[in-house]
Amino acid sequence: MTEILIYGIVGDSWDGLDAATLVPLITEGDDDLDIRINSPGGYVMEGLAIYNAMIRAAASGRKVTTHIDGLAASMASVIAMAGSEVIMADNALVMIHNPWDCACGDANELRRAADQLDRLRDQIVGIYAKRTGLAADELVAMMDEETWFSAADALDKKFITSVSEGLTVAASNVKPFGFRKAPDSPLITAMAMGTKRAPAPAPKPKDTIMNLFTTRVALVAAIAAFIPPGTPEEIGKIRASAVALDAMDALPATGPLALIAPNPVTPETAPAALSATDVQNAVAAERTRVSSIRALGKKHGMADEFIDELVEGGSAVAAAGEKILDKLAERDDAQGIGHSGPNARITKDERDKFSEGAQNWILVRAGVASLVEKAAKARGETLKIDPGEFRGVSMVDLARESLVLSGTRMTSRAPREIMGQAFTARNAITQGTGDFPLLLEQALHKVLIASYQVTPDKWSRFCGKTTVTDFRAHNLYRRGTFGVLDAVDENGEFKQKPIPDGAREQLIASTKGNIITISRQALINDDLGAFSDLAVDLGRAAKLTIEVDVFAYINSNPNTGDGQPFFSAAHGNLRAAGGPPTVAEVDAMRQLMASQKDISGNEFLEIDPSIFLGPLSLGGQARVTNGSQYDPDAANKLQRTNIALGIFDDIVDTARLTGNPWYTFADPGVAPAIVVGFLDGVEEPFLDSEEGWKVDGTEHKVRLDYGVAGVNPASAAKNAGTGA
Repeated sequence: MTEILIYGIVGDSWDGLDAATLVPLITEGDDDLDIRINSPGGYVMEGLAIYNAMIRAAASGRKVTTHIDGLAASMASVIAMAGSEVIMADNALVMIHNPWDCACGDANELRRAADQLDRLRDQIVGIYAKRTGLAADELVAMMDEETWFSAADALDKKFITSVSEGLTVAASNVKPFGFRKAPDSPLITAMAMGTKRAPAPAPKPKDTIMNLFTTRVALVAAIAAFIPPGTPEEIGKIRASAVALDAMDALPATGPLALIAPNPVTPETAPAALSATDVQNAVAAERTRVSSIRALGKKHGMADEFIDELVEGGSAVAAAGEKILDKLAERDDAQGIGHSGPNARITKDERDKFSEGAQNWILVRAGVASLVEKAAKARGETLKIDPGEFRGVSMVDLARESLVLSGTRMTSRAPREIMGQAFTARNAITQGTGDFPLLLEQALHKVLIASYQVTPDKWSRFCGKTTVTDFRAHNLYRRGTFGVLDAVDENGEFKQKPIPDGAREQLIASTKGNIITISRQALINDDLGAFSDLAVDLGRAAKLTIEVDVFAYINSNPNTGDGQPFFSAAHGNLRAAGGPPTVAEVDAMRQLMASQKDISGNEFLEIDPSIFLGPLSLGGQARVTNGSQYDPDAANKLQRTNIALGIFDDIVDTARLTGNPWYTFADPGVAPAIVVGFLDGVEEPFLDSEEGWKVDGTEHKVRLDYGVAGVNPASAAKNAGTGA
């Protein structure tokens, strides 16, 4: 078993309590984990990384147990929820409250910071709810009130799984951490440690009060490792830590580390005595100052060297904020960015990240994420739709966030007003990838294309594809051949060869499409069922529209450019009597296609049938004929070789054909008989959107531009199927 201590501020890199230090310790082994906690909380994102690492460890089969030895407040209480068992000392405390942060900047920046805190709160509520089963509204109310739990209270609310006996080894003062409702007694008892534990990382040298030892265990270990005479820095750190932890009894009575009484001083020069509480308050205040300054600096992209200068220079948080603003102004001036326009730090990358996450959540919320992933897999792509921090966000909140990104203040607005403003922003000059109507359109388009791609069809298995550039009639030519070369006469004269005749067929593309409306009421109510159903149905309809047109062409057997039906005796591709697809009939169709000549009549085309096409009633017999080693039609079941074995590469049977007729087609990639022509080569449906005027919502127009034409009768043949 590996034991890891989180005794101090979550995310404090100086004490090795940051994610970069703890996550590798959590993930590197394969044994069970004991996580022991005595912490007032810390950085939310650092804590979430630690929490997720513990969840992954549990998912891999390791038993993860969290022990609340003294205090699990704020982010530390979230980390505690990752254990499959959560054991709390009977004299320990748990506290939950809303996340908080320090921010500076213009009004937009502060609003964004507030919205980010709301998102973080929702994530934390989800973690608490998963552990306790409590409703989100109840948890939010508790967090708003900064709720403290004794072991009995925590067990009753199911924040923990059991209570253990506490052993007093050290005390921690929580009042300096800014908690509003800390218990009357600020001293919170910690519990004795267990046995095997992950090695504690070496503290990083830094000559500030932040480098004090924060636990009695760490202090005792440092005293044991101390080698006299030591340095003044080592001695000072150990002595100051002992005072801060109220652990002077751990110091030796003699030697360099002993607390030696100072030289006598006169009353006029005697300094005021400092109690252990005073030192603890100073430590907590310094920690808060440093963590706040570092958070501000990181948030606004300040260099580490500049942040270190603010910390080591003793700047107060407010003064550090002003210096950060000055540094931002210098940077923006250097880049020629003014300060009166929209927030210059909302970059394209941020909008793109919001757009991707929001779209992913819309797809997950609508229940179509797996459909989009399936379509990507069919294209040979690997796609995992993960909404990340947007999971659980309502459509109204997505609309509000899109407005905030564009610099529009939307606090304390009704859902209908927010949604209306979000749709109005579509036509604003500042529209970008994060605008709400565009989010919906892009998500709808992903579902539309995915549905189109995964919907099975039959036409693409025997038809060719081509491209047209507009909606005019496009000529598709079949030219004749020269036949053989003529002999040169005895005078060495070559004969003039006429250009062979050609045949022309025409393909005209047209537009098929519809308009659908997604109402604001549905979005305000988070009703995405209509959104997903309509998009899926439209994608399927687009695919099936081509299917219907292709089979309508086959069933209607229209005239080609020479005035003759596509399947006709004049084209030599009709077996007028024929019969079902027996071995004899299949071979007869092979001979019929192989006997076709080019339109000049000079050369045999020798086209082989590759695809069977017929009604469902004949598909089974066609498969037997094509797959049997011996002739299934031979009398007395003689083992006569099947001369039609494997003629067809594909057997296509469909309910869109009925009766006795069936067809053979050449490979459409080699010699297509029928082609589907797409405008500009775009084979997928196109989506466009605009805000409705007669309807309260957004109208989405779906269209597909294509045409169907028969181009080469010699590449297909029809068997009437009536002779037997």
